[in-house]
Amino acid sequence: MMSPSITIDRKSKKVTIEMGLETARPSKATGKTMLIASTRGLRTSPEPYARRPVFFTANVFFYPANTGNSGGSGADSARSDDKSSRLITGKRQKSLKAAPTQKEKALNHARQNQKGDRD
Repeated sequence: MMSPSITIDRKSKKVTIEMGLETARPSKATGKTMLIASTRGLRTSPEPYARRPVFFTANVFFYPANTGNSGGSGADSARSDDKSSRLITGKRQKSLKAAPTQKEKALNHARQNQKGDRD
């Protein structure tokens, strides 16, 4: 496996990140994507830009085709909550609850104060 590298071409105004291709494996977060190349965190370029160090990170992945849905695109199958995506990681998705708004916090605080007054 080659070490990730970066090339900055000032004339053509392009940045190129070069990484070795890896065996496809499920992503660590949800397992809904298959990772095929990664810098595995933040890397520093040996070449500075504007006399400052250049940092880069990259992940290359694809959405696997849904085996239960013929004709669907990979992006659609990755968004669906099917059993096959949960089987890749062996974990269930945690449902995310939105943080309470300021108004909801104030109402909850008022309710708690009313309970304290009754006791």
